[in-house]
Amino acid sequence: MEVTHQSSSFVKPETSFNKEIPLTIFDKQASDLHIAVLFVYNTQTANNAKIKQGLAKALAYFPQLAGRLSADSPSIILDDESGVPVFETTVAGKLEEFLPLEPCPSLNELHPYPEGSNPLLMIQLNRFDCGGLIIGLSANHRIADGQSMSNFFVSWAQLVRGLELEHPPIHDQSLLVPRDPPTCQYPHEHTEFSEEPPVGDNADIETMENLIVNYSWDFIRELKQRAMEARPGLKHSTFEVILSHVWRKATVARGVRDDEVTRVRVLVNGRPRLGIPHEYFGNLVLEAYPTTKAKELVK
Repeated sequence: MEVTHQSSSFVKPETSFNKEIPLTIFDKQASDLHIAVLFVYNTQTANNAKIKQGLAKALAYFPQLAGRLSADSPSIILDDESGVPVFETTVAGKLEEFLPLEPCPSLNELHPYPEGSNPLLMIQLNRFDCGGLIIGLSANHRIADGQSMSNFFVSWAQLVRGLELEHPPIHDQSLLVPRDPPTCQYPHEHTEFSEEPPVGDNADIETMENLIVNYSWDFIRELKQRAMEARPGLKHSTFEVILSHVWRKATVARGVRDDEVTRVRVLVNGRPRLGIPHEYFGNLVLEAYPTTKAKELVK
């Protein structure tokens, strides 16, 4: 994939901000790393100038993405220097020649990569000879979870098209006020907030490989049928049955002893469970740890 850098710019929010936004307890728990995403448009799209204009409007609704993490306190700084770097490239060939995208080192050229925590959001617009577009984004997880970023992407697209936002973001951190008096019903300090890495996290990353497995709908329906027969009256989601299947197969492959305890970590959107609006912007991810003995899992 031949990617040629053409230009770079710094897009500022349409509305200026001068304030400091504290990180919530959920933000502090989130990893200080950038999550990379690719959006592929194999049809005619708005030109780059219009996309950047829409971005400036979107950042007025989502100003945290234009800010930077403070070096002195757990907070986001917004001032006259706030903005998002945007890189524009051209890619030789027609986009359809590269589809479907398969994991490979050349895809790294479609992403902007920060050298540290800041900038919090970086964007790269990759134009192909046919006019097709791949937007590469890198966003710091410390300021927003997947739900928040999904809301941002949709809002950005709506503003590029000249539409009003259907679901403007909510930034009210008072929604996260804990119970009074505080009620702790689970030993969070030993799981989510433990400084000790969980068992198995010290694996040599160089020995790990990415694996893509495609499950047919017929197989998924079969898994759901088996689950219903095992526990009549309970409805199981696609995520639940695939997770259970992979967990079981991985336990068998690892040769875990029958009496050994095994668990799987599941990230859960806390908004519906805590009565927080879908549009709340920030991190609100809870962790669940289904646990059982290997014998019960594989039987």
